Amino acid sequence: MMKCLYFLSVVFHVAAGCELSSDNDWLDITSYKGRSVLLPCSCSDLHSKPQKFTWMTFRTGNWTEVLNDEQYNGRYQLFNNTSPANLSLLISDLREEDQEVYRCSTEKEHRDITLYVKGCELVNKREFVNVTGFTGESVVLPCFCTDLQDDPKTIKWFSYGEIYPEQTGHYKNRVKLVRKNPPGNLSLLISNLTEEDQGTYWCNVQNDWSCVRLYVKVGKRETSIPSKEKDTTTPLSATSKTTQDENLQETTTNSPTASSSTTQDENIQETTTNSPTASSSTTQVLSFFLVLLLLIPGVVAFIWWNCKGRRSGEYVMNKGNLGCKGKQKDQIFMRPYSQ
Repeated sequence: MMKCLYFLSVVFHVAAGCELSSDNDWLDITSYKGRSVLLPCSCSDLHSKPQKFTWMTFRTGNWTEVLNDEQYNGRYQLFNNTSPANLSLLISDLREEDQEVYRCSTEKEHRDITLYVKGCELVNKREFVNVTGFTGESVVLPCFCTDLQDDPKTIKWFSYGEIYPEQTGHYKNRVKLVRKNPPGNLSLLISNLTEEDQGTYWCNVQNDWSCVRLYVKVGKRETSIPSKEKDTTTPLSATSKTTQDENLQETTTNSPTASSSTTQDENIQETTTNSPTASSSTTQVLSFFLVLLLLIPGVVAFIWWNCKGRRSGEYVMNKGNLGCKGKQKDQIFMRPYSQ
């Protein structure tokens, strides 16, 4: 009896069909290029089985069956064979063109799922980068994929309205993407800057945003003057050659006699001032002359004093013998005759 009731209940569920789970009313799912993604869809009663179901996509602008689309050939898998109530769809090796709205449909109802496929994850996404430009010049607004080899199919730039690829207002014919080399470089080039270009810009790739604040200054960018300092890394051969060239130029512009005389004078001066022997000899000569100059007055004084003393002695002797002068002379002249 129990077996009969169980059989009748199964038949009833099958006859009643599949009522889709309310958890799948509307889903947004995000995945990355090259990966796999599971689009969930199931009956609320795991014992029920839909009489008919299908997966559809709006990729071409009309609802078409995924199972009949060559784009998904060999890349999808259904689970209803192992579990009839599980109607989920597995898509592998995701491509950017797989980003679309998908619909799981039964004979009674359907559930829609939006799939986002990220082929490029932006650097500094949802963050601000400050850039400064000058009027009349060009400026690059940076925007990059984290993987520079990613090549997103759609890229848009906005500044209170789309300015690329649709060029509007005063941006017309003044904006373009920097050459995609590598392809993940999505930076925008704005030429002939004006003060009106100052503002906020958004780089948009699918659902990712990168923001740039542009400041425009009036005037031209200051350029630094190259330093004229002597290069200390000049090779020895180059230095030697430069010295030879300078010597050759000096020899050409100056007369040989004057150059030779100047060289000799410089050599004499250097020898006099720099040679330790010459300096010592000069000091000795100067000391000799100094001593000589000090001795001359002493010698002169000594001679003068000596002469003065002799004169004084003769005067005293003569004065004391005045009365005997005649007799002394007589004695002196008479001495030979007495012999």
